[in-house]
Amino acid sequence: MTQALTNLTIQSVDTRGPLYERGWEFYSVDLNSGVGGKYIYVGFQKDDQTSTPITSVTFKAYDTKQDNSMPGWEWSPDDLNAGAGGKYIYMYWKKGEPNKQPVTSLMFMVLEESTPPTMGGWEVIHQDLNEGSGGPYIWPYYSNEFSGNQLKLKVNKNKPA
Repeated sequence: MTQALTNLTIQSVDTRGPLYERGWEFYSVDLNSGVGGKYIYVGFQKDDQTSTPITSVTFKAYDTKQDNSMPGWEWSPDDLNAGAGGKYIYMYWKKGEPNKQPVTSLMFMVLEESTPPTMGGWEVIHQDLNEGSGGPYIWPYYSNEFSGNQLKLKVNKNKPA
């Protein structure tokens, strides 16, 4: 049975990680890949049968630092571009929305392409997590079907000879 995500966090550290935090798992992709600055990782907790599942996840870019969440959303106040320049980017989520499937996993693809690829079982969130920082594109995805800690994926644009 696929368990739902029930909580999210951001880990912003000065050394390559992610670092161990009791009760949390972390996706392995540095959200500042290719642009320097802090090492940024998304952490999650899974369904313990008593927690309300996450049903929506989004990321938003701003020209200025944000001090409050969007109305109706939980968030992490950590800038996902910390130390790298570019836009201020934040992660937001909602829990327990009626008639919405629980989110079971996130994935982050580091690509040179300005358009994220379509992948079965995954929904793209159309926000480059490196926006304005001059590095590769980092496209976030969520799934209501798959579970687990997805590894960093790179797509080779070169066609075999």
